[in-house]
Amino acid sequence: MQRYTLTSHDEATATTRAVYDEFMRLSGAQEPPLWMTSLGDNPTLVKAYWEKTRGCLLEGSLPLLLKEMVMFVVSRENEAEYDQHYHAHVVLQLDPSLSYEQLLSILDPHGMVPIAVSHKVALNFSARMAHDAKAVTDDDFDLLSQVGFSPSEIKELLGVIDLAMMFNCYTNALRLPVDPLFKASTAH
Repeated sequence: MQRYTLTSHDEATATTRAVYDEFMRLSGAQEPPLWMTSLGDNPTLVKAYWEKTRGCLLEGSLPLLLKEMVMFVVSRENEAEYDQHYHAHVVLQLDPSLSYEQLLSILDPHGMVPIAVSHKVALNFSARMAHDAKAVTDDDFDLLSQVGFSPSEIKELLGVIDLAMMFNCYTNALRLPVDPLFKASTAH
């Protein structure tokens, strides 16, 4: 059974085209990503996914690089290959000093990835949430506060984790293939 169909810009409704156009304008991409075109035949759903993505990733006070690292870490925990490569590609574009190998070892306590302690705490928290949200303790939240995250930023972090989980469920269920561009940038 075909699990999805792709809707091109030319085939899309006016509502879907507006979503595609906004994505391309804000991201600088030449075309919408596969996840978006796979939703394109449902204008209500593509708009909802995009609005949540825009609100969680492109708005707020947390740095985009940290948010994209969270998306990568959660996707890796959930073995969401499409999302893992997609967000690794974005992270490597945002911080060209990082290598894909470093990104893969970002949670290693002995790793040499040059990131702020607060970001490391947020990424470890994200991995724990992805693995078992019920296992996250008050101490985990306290640690986020201790390293400088405000209550509002912690909620923003939870929103990004939730966004990643939503996409992981969607892309894994449909078995969306990794875009060759993203696979090439994460080849090691």
